[in-house]
Amino acid sequence: MGLKIHHINTGQLQNSLPTSLLNSAARPDLPYEDRLPYGWRTDIVRETGEIQDGVMIPIPVWLLEGTDKVTIIDTGLGEPQEVSDMQKRYGVNVLTTKTEEENLAVGLARFGLKPEDIEVVVLTHLHFDHVGNNEMFPNAKFVVQKDELPQGLTPPSFCMYYYPEYAHKIKDVEDQLQIIDGDFELDDRVKLLKIGGHTPGCQVVMVETGEGTVCLTSDIMYNYKNLELNWPTGSWWDVRELMRGYDRIRAESDIIVPEHDWKFLSLYPSGTIG
Repeated sequence: MGLKIHHINTGQLQNSLPTSLLNSAARPDLPYEDRLPYGWRTDIVRETGEIQDGVMIPIPVWLLEGTDKVTIIDTGLGEPQEVSDMQKRYGVNVLTTKTEEENLAVGLARFGLKPEDIEVVVLTHLHFDHVGNNEMFPNAKFVVQKDELPQGLTPPSFCMYYYPEYAHKIKDVEDQLQIIDGDFELDDRVKLLKIGGHTPGCQVVMVETGEGTVCLTSDIMYNYKNLELNWPTGSWWDVRELMRGYDRIRAESDIIVPEHDWKFLSLYPSGTIG
């Protein structure tokens, strides 16, 4: 029997068109409106009252149902004010929000789970919005690629979305880390593919479901425009490696799920695949 994948949202972040779609202006043949990701808005109200364009992207955690051990993918967005204050110190000023319903513990409870029940956490990479609730899982092992650790623990200033103040999110679970290097079989129906591209050790998760092999792309693909246009995200470490990753996941999966796109819930209104 195939596994099920459940979408649990942990908050929202404001995202710009250049971050969603690399050098989006370089497609003069493509009408502007055809480049815009799902949910694009012109009425995002900032704390100051300023109104801006953009899209408020979801920050999901994925719960796998039916695995040998209770498994989630990433831990999502932490405390919004901490994240916002931290980013502003580095010149990144995006709206960060979270409702009570978007608390990860609340999301897990909808499936009858407590944080203590989680046995495996796959960290697809160590950007702030994928590690924000690491400390909630005292009984889990955290599976991470070796190449992620230098940036996650001691990020140089040129590395986007890694922050020294957030290194504690990795150090807090240091004794729980399972460090891997390359592709890895989590169990016979869940495989991790090291893609890189977005970050040095970014990995995607391949899940065997009743609907076929699903690729949870992490930030290899932010949104469905990246998938439809075969056009990369605007945040990358090695763009050639990233595009080789696009080719690989297209070849090895039946369903591709971009990470930060509300369109997922228009395609799967229950929030579940499988």
